[in-house]
Amino acid sequence: MTESQGPGRAYGGESAADRDDRRRRQLLDAGLRVFGSVGFRAATVRGLCREAKIADRDFYRQFENTEELLLAVYTECIGRLTASIIEAMPQVDPRSDVRAVARQVLDPFFHVIEDPHLARVVWLEVLGVSPNVERTYLAVMQQFGSMLIGYLRTFAGPVPSTPDLDIELLATASVGGISHTALTWFLSDYAAERRVVVATIATMLGNVVEPLSLPPESRST
Repeated sequence: MTESQGPGRAYGGESAADRDDRRRRQLLDAGLRVFGSVGFRAATVRGLCREAKIADRDFYRQFENTEELLLAVYTECIGRLTASIIEAMPQVDPRSDVRAVARQVLDPFFHVIEDPHLARVVWLEVLGVSPNVERTYLAVMQQFGSMLIGYLRTFAGPVPSTPDLDIELLATASVGGISHTALTWFLSDYAAERRVVVATIATMLGNVVEPLSLPPESRST
């Protein structure tokens, strides 16, 4: 290696920081393709670097091991799924009922799931890897469920206070249903039309959220 090619120097017009960013991006993209096809357990550093078109030694400048890359890929996948819902929210008619709102925000969500590499990473490859990955998975699912149920509740009105209702558990149950449906849909090779999947989940969420609202005559008391 010449002096100009050292890890901290510019080479070929590319700064060291830009080179690191590019290699990280290449590894993340390769990770999605490899983990989403052959799977995490069959993946190797050498195979990932070959897919990313970088030298093996450069992997460890970005990630400690393949598990760390898996978590980074998973985080990006969840970011895409979450962004699909958040970006749909401003388009929602505030006069819509819960089912209509759910359909509007879940259609782009399930459109993202039609990427089979992403679906495999999110719903299969992160399971049973390690306690750390498991904690991340459970935390992400809880956060997602809380965000979605919290948003839909704004279209159903205030929730009555009752010692027998735990909203966080409700969010967990709801996201569990969505996740299992997404997994089943992926494993079926997307047999059902997306609109049918979305409408079905929207019906489920409507049945969960709408009964929670206080009757109109109780909301001013």
